[in-house]
Amino acid sequence: MTSDIEVLIAKLAAIGRLHPQQAEAIRNLPIQVARINRGHDVVMDGNIMTHSCVVLSGMLHRHKTMKDGNRQILSFHPPGDIPDLQSLHLRKVDYTLSATTQSVIGLIEHKAIRAMLRDQPALTDLLWRDTLIDAAQFLTWMMLIGQASAEARMAHIFCELYTRLKVVNGVSGNTFPFPATQTDLADALGMSIVHANRTLQALRAEAMLSFANGQAEILDWARLASLAQFDSSYLHLSDE
Repeated sequence: MTSDIEVLIAKLAAIGRLHPQQAEAIRNLPIQVARINRGHDVVMDGNIMTHSCVVLSGMLHRHKTMKDGNRQILSFHPPGDIPDLQSLHLRKVDYTLSATTQSVIGLIEHKAIRAMLRDQPALTDLLWRDTLIDAAQFLTWMMLIGQASAEARMAHIFCELYTRLKVVNGVSGNTFPFPATQTDLADALGMSIVHANRTLQALRAEAMLSFANGQAEILDWARLASLAQFDSSYLHLSDE
């Protein structure tokens, strides 16, 4: 199995300036490629980490579970993301990272990342920028869950995933893979499964969105983005 690390290079180039020698340094990283089945935990809450992972294909999600078994999905991670990059400095993780669908990840040892950063110090700023954007996404999700309507929350998550996938060539027209189940969406957006289903049905009925079999199609971007009050500036894409 080969590692298509180009998706990480595309992601980093979308959020900042990436010089050719820095891209080559990323290509030269020693990566252990692994295929992860849907529902499998890549990282578990409390793990002490010696490596980070990059999503090469598929999707991962970060989540925490209450003692009563209720789960909150904190973020979805499409190809190009390094969802546990924080573990480079915070080795004990405080979340679980699982495969939303069958996925391929690249495991990179922290010592290899540190060696690359010593050789290419400008990459330190770019990876730091990536973690700050990750934090900005958390702030936006927190605001939405606390203040937005169910329809706006649902619309926003589809607008965000479309925008993030577009910069890594992960969309085809207005169609993109989003392999989350309705249970996943409910756990991400702070609603019951029944409410999530009704909310999706409402967006379908309004001809804004189609979502079935792990594929989403935005039928009316202007109305969907308006409903979500979606402003992609929090993603800090370099071409915006």
